[in-house]
This record gives sequence, C-alpha cells and structure tokens, in this order.
Amino acid sequence: MDFGGIMNTKEIISRLKYKLLKGSLDQAVTGICFDSRKVKSGDVFVCIRGASFDSHDALLEIDSGDPALIIVDESCELDLSAVTSTVISTSDTRHAKAVVSAAFYGYPAEKLKMVGVTGSKGKTTVTTMIMASLREAGYRAASIGSNGVNLGDEVLEVANTTPDSDQMQKFLSIMVSKGIEYAVLECSSQGLMQHRTNMINFDVGVFLNIQHGDHVGTDEHPTFENYAYCKSLLLQQCNTGIINLDDENIDFIVKNATCNLITVGHDGIHKKTDKLGSRPDYVISESHTKECSGFIGEEFKLSGRFNDTVFVNMPGEFVPLNGAATIATIEALGIPADAARKALSHIHINGRVDMIYRTEDLSVCIDSAHTRESTRAVLEALRAYNPKRLVCVFGAGGNRDIERRIGMGESSGKYADFSIITTEHNRFEPFETILEGVKSGLEPTGGKYMVIENRPEAIHYAITQSEPGDLVAIIGLGDDKYQHINGVNIPQDDDKCARKAIKEWEENKTK
Repeated sequence: MDFGGIMNTKEIISRLKYKLLKGSLDQAVTGICFDSRKVKSGDVFVCIRGASFDSHDALLEIDSGDPALIIVDESCELDLSAVTSTVISTSDTRHAKAVVSAAFYGYPAEKLKMVGVTGSKGKTTVTTMIMASLREAGYRAASIGSNGVNLGDEVLEVANTTPDSDQMQKFLSIMVSKGIEYAVLECSSQGLMQHRTNMINFDVGVFLNIQHGDHVGTDEHPTFENYAYCKSLLLQQCNTGIINLDDENIDFIVKNATCNLITVGHDGIHKKTDKLGSRPDYVISESHTKECSGFIGEEFKLSGRFNDTVFVNMPGEFVPLNGAATIATIEALGIPADAARKALSHIHINGRVDMIYRTEDLSVCIDSAHTRESTRAVLEALRAYNPKRLVCVFGAGGNRDIERRIGMGESSGKYADFSIITTEHNRFEPFETILEGVKSGLEPTGGKYMVIENRPEAIHYAITQSEPGDLVAIIGLGDDKYQHINGVNIPQDDDKCARKAIKEWEENKTK
C-alpha cells in the first residue's frame, strides 16, 4: 500500500494499547501490509486470525525484507528468536489493523462528517437516500456500500459492503483529498464484528431493522443473538442514533447504546420500551401507494419533530420507514429537511426496486432481495403495478442458512405467478443442492415454476418469452457485477443482461 509520507513506529501506534516484545519503536514506516506474501521492508505487518488462515503462522516465512514493525495477538505463543523486526502484542489485532490504518492515512474520518447505516434490509437504500439528500442541500457527499464507493464523479468497486479497515481508511482519505464533506457508510454486521469501522466516530448512526434467518450460519454469525449484538455496536460508536421503534428487537438493540436516541415508527403500534417512550419522535401515518409519471411510489404523513407529507419515488412497505429515517438523519445533522423531502421525491437506486423498463406489454425490475421477507416485500410492492403476470427470476445463495433458500422459494411461490429458479452466489455449494432447498419451499405453495441454471439464459427466457402485461422481477444480485461460483467471481450484470434481452424482445415485437 502506497503512502506519500514517512512515519515512525511510535507515531503509527500512538493510539493503540500494546506491549513491546522485541526491538525499539523508532523505525521508519513506509507502508502497511496484512498479507505475509507481500510484506516489504519498512512495512507495518499486522497478524490476523482469519476463518481459514492465521498469519501468525507465516511470520518466519517472510522473506521479502524485514518489516519495520510486526503486531501480534497477545494470546499467541510465538518463538520470536529468529525475528529481527520490532514486535508488539495487543489484545485484538483486527482493532490494531484499524488503528494503524487510520494513522497511516492521517485519521481521515476526523476530517469528515460521518453517518453509519445498519440493518438487515435497507442499508443501501437509506445510505443512498441520505447521500442524495445531502447533495440536494448543496453539500459534497460520498458513500461506501454494496454499490461501491460513490464519490460523485466516479464509483470505485469494493469487495465487501463494509470494506476492511485498511481499505475503509484509504477510501475516506480519497474523500478528504476530493473535498468531500459528508461520508455515509453501510455498516454490515460482519463489518462491525470485525472492527472494520473502528477509529470512526459517527455523527449519526442509523439502525433500520433486524430479521431472523439473515446472516446466521456456519460462515457468518453463530446465533441470531450474536447477529443482533453486532448490529447494536453501531449505537456505541455514534453521537446520535436514529432507530426504528417498530422493530420487535429494539429493546435488545438499544440496551447498551451510549448515544442520544431519536426514534421513527408508525403511529399507534408500539409497546413502551425500557429506554424509549411508546410514541416515536417521527410518527408515520396514512401511508399509501401513489402513481407518479407512470411509476409507483409511497406517500405518507410525518408528524412529531417534522410535520408534512412525504413522497418517496419507490414502492414497498419499508419505504416510509426508510424515508422517515432519512429525514430524521438530515435534521440530526442540523440540515433543514426540505432537501431530504425533495431528494426522496425523485430518488433512484440501482438494483433496489429498480424499474429499468416500463410499458403496457412488459416491465422489468431488478432488486437485491435474497431472503424470505425481502422476496415477499419486493413482490408485494410490485403488485401495485397490477401486472397481468408477475414473473420472478431468482436463485439462492450457497453456503448460507438453508432456511434462506427455503424461504425465498416459499415467497416466490406465494407472491409471483411464475418463478424461474436459477443461480445466484453459489459459492462452493452445488446448484443441485441449493435447488432442492428452494423447491422444498416453493412446491408446497402450488406455485408454477421452471429451472434454468444459467442466470443469463434465465433472464433472457423470462423477457423474450414473456406474455403481454408481464412484469419480470429479477432478484438476488441487485447491482452486483459478478456471481461467486466455486471460488471464482464470474462477471454477471443483471441490468445489462436484461437490457440486451429487452432489445431483442422489442425487435421481435416489430417484426
């Protein structure tokens, strides 16, 4: 990793609690590295225990030069006799990774107004809504999330919804160099658990919701309680928390919150909580779908701290909550809510209830839904368009909780008129195994379906063989540009794939 300046080891660990095991702390630091195969002389090398690899085991294999500093976990018993670099130990090397990364890039989060958004569903949507509202108000705003790093003039790709702390600090430093004023981050449960957002104090943190059956499994969180706890960590890392009072687990989420709490929620459905009253600060009422220029959105009234009618240019049962959370966030930042209301009225989010084509004969929508509840929610939202037939093209993720694929099958069977089961991120699991799980949820509903394993072929078939009045929902990948199959990221862009098929459908229609 390149850096223009030079620090010494003492400077780069000045905010870290550590114990010096070997050497002295006056070495020049010219880089940071977390891969033993790439470490160079002058680097700070941080040892990380991963799911399948522990870089502590590779210390003696470093042959590309002596790092200026090696940071190890204090619980590791290591023979350091052959190590010539300075070595320190600390209680958590993932936290240490965040500390040295922040120092290396000049603590960029301290030069920005920071907003963090977490939730099982809606992170990308609300992050984009907040960023759009800030830009509407005249501020320079950027975001980091599953749709990449949106800098305004360019979008950079990311490997994870919440990038590793070194990449996170690098992206924030780029924002500072570009004169960005506000950074809005999607904070995944994995990201919070693995300290990827450490060294960031959020001015506002937003908790949207938490759902059972999401991100609990062998490769993710061991239990729902652990998943919920990791989500709640955001409220210990911000000055003000915007929270969804409708969520049934809200007591658990706010139990250890250290921030000022502001609530949003629907009118008249709340029980009194331990820390919160029964009435939200921002009350949602009278929500209904509304057509605008041929597209469906949600209109609702807000009362309490903000009193007015709000229209959001996208359909769905969670849209009023997402819109209310956006307005509450903007006001918590000290910005008038009119900018948010205006931005929401024409919001468009790639891969999120994204109606890429709309005619009387055929409509095509792309969404990222990949659980039982999100599949149900997007299909029910699309019913507002009154299609003659709602066709759902979907797959389910491999190496994830089996209930997720069963639930997606059940929701598509119940809420779509016809389903086409295909691949998604199979990861390392055979499609046939995933398919059996999906079918076990879909078949008991009596829903009609077919199987086309190849995803581009499935999308092509759904569109080119559509019936007049069809609405084709292509769900699962959203704005992702690849499928992870057998350890390889295979290029796949649902939007481009769909548009190519639409063009062929249009050409055939005119013949």
